[in-house]
Amino acid sequence: MALGIYKAGQGYWVRVLTAVGAGLLALATAAWMWGETGALNLPNSAWDVSLTNASGALTPGQTAKIFQRSEDEKAEEIELGTMEVGTYAASQFGAQTRLVKPALGDGKVPSDMDLVRADNFTADVGQAAVRPIPIVDPLYVQGALAGVVMLGGALVIFWLVGTKPSTCEFLIQTDGEMKKVNWSTRREVLGSTWVVIGASVMIAAILYVVDLAFQWFFVSIDVLQR
Repeated sequence: MALGIYKAGQGYWVRVLTAVGAGLLALATAAWMWGETGALNLPNSAWDVSLTNASGALTPGQTAKIFQRSEDEKAEEIELGTMEVGTYAASQFGAQTRLVKPALGDGKVPSDMDLVRADNFTADVGQAAVRPIPIVDPLYVQGALAGVVMLGGALVIFWLVGTKPSTCEFLIQTDGEMKKVNWSTRREVLGSTWVVIGASVMIAAILYVVDLAFQWFFVSIDVLQR
């Protein structure tokens, strides 16, 4: 008994082709799952923020206040809440910080921030410069779910085609019936093909003549115009 396969060697090609067809269906399902899970909105663990006009420096573990500019330029900024500094790096092109553990007001989100302030530090947030970092890379989630679908599909296919007696007996009997089929010879297939082609041409010619006759008739009684 090879790998526990029920009646191994019997109904070989029917079982193999059935497994191939089911495998393609499992791959299509995995591809669909990959595409669908690509749009998952996973929880964020941190936010990378690009800063401009930075004055001072931030230190990891420091608490920073984040603000949103008011639509009215004369009004004060809106305080969103606080976040903890994870990392901070400054360069001649600006500064980059990673903020974690948001403690924000109701309905406020880190992507609304326009200003970052802390002890002896202030900086503007560049336009569209807040990039959320998901708690898990979405690519890993996509790969894991697609892999589970393919593995599950492979196990189900092996069970149905290889080990389940009722399914295997059906496929074996199907293979036996296929061997009883009297397949046409090449000469018979070619002859039948030419008969079909000839009949199609003849029917098309008859319909063309009938169409011309109807056209002449309706033109004669002034229903149609040339």
